[in-house]
Amino acid sequence: MRSLYVHFPFCETKCHYCDFYSLGRERTREGDAGKFEAALRAECELMAPRLAPELDTIFFGGGTPSMTPPDAMARAIEPLWKHTQVTADTEWTMEANPSSIEYEKMRDYRALGVNRVSMGVQAMRDELLTKLGRVHSEERAVRALEAVFKAGFTNVSTDLLCGVPGQSLGDLDHALSTLTQFPITHLSCYLLTLPPHHKMYADLPNEDTQLEHLLHIDEWMRARGFDHYEISNYARPGLRARHNLHYWKGASYLGLGPSAHSFDSAKAQRWKNVSSLHKYAQLLEQSQSPIEGFEELTPEQRGLEKWMLALRLDEGFPETWLESPAQKSKARLLEEQALLETHPLVTTHKRLTARGFALSDQVIAALA
Repeated sequence: MRSLYVHFPFCETKCHYCDFYSLGRERTREGDAGKFEAALRAECELMAPRLAPELDTIFFGGGTPSMTPPDAMARAIEPLWKHTQVTADTEWTMEANPSSIEYEKMRDYRALGVNRVSMGVQAMRDELLTKLGRVHSEERAVRALEAVFKAGFTNVSTDLLCGVPGQSLGDLDHALSTLTQFPITHLSCYLLTLPPHHKMYADLPNEDTQLEHLLHIDEWMRARGFDHYEISNYARPGLRARHNLHYWKGASYLGLGPSAHSFDSAKAQRWKNVSSLHKYAQLLEQSQSPIEGFEELTPEQRGLEKWMLALRLDEGFPETWLESPAQKSKARLLEEQALLETHPLVTTHKRLTARGFALSDQVIAALA
């Protein structure tokens, strides 16, 4: 496996809209950081033989990896280097939140080998940040970006949310303008989605407003030279998120840490670690595997995933995939609705339009 994901579970506070496994300070006990470091080191010893001799991508996600000191990271992953190595071409991404970014610490992460930063900005108006439960301010986000670039990082991605209650097109323009004043290479923009029981669910904008937000961001980013290469992602030419492309193209990857997922493409197997830091640490202390869920994909599941993954990307899919008369008929209807189009550079392929990206669930349901 040439791609590695490591999950760091600690956060300053658990965001109310976040579905990922993480532990805010209020749920963290004394000694948890050391327990996690020891457990991750043990899992690295256990799983490193599955990795290829050279890694193409590494992704430190969470949680908030930038809450873990660089020296603790280095100690935890040290066993990996007996079996694999990074090269000058390895993309090594670390997620970070503005509130945990400091110049000296970012410089040390860079010395460790991290060469790409993905910063969770989410909004650039303090009222919206408070509504989202974020602990940083707009000013802190700007200072964090300054620190990242001062530390020498040149490949920097930022995350934004749209469809936030009370958010206007003017708020989006302000956020995008502020972020692109820096030489960012990538933007991930996600529509805020909440379960019906969530306290903010009734305040979400209607579908027309959500669509307006998504199309506005698409037009804004394309006009400034970014490729809209995946449903929620924009990149400068040649600077797409290579690690995520491994996921979206169905390649193998190894996940380490509590709640981390792994996938073996050759065997069509997927597995998941326990979503509990203490259970994860306990199992590894006892020299047991932390894997709790294992799945072997059926041909039908792989067929569905083939469609879901291909439709996520601007590369699209070959027309030969439209095998049945029903699929061909649905594809013609989607083109009439301006959701699907012939690829402008590869005319044997179809791909989603910007509107199709925004309404991708409908397209996937129709074609898969």
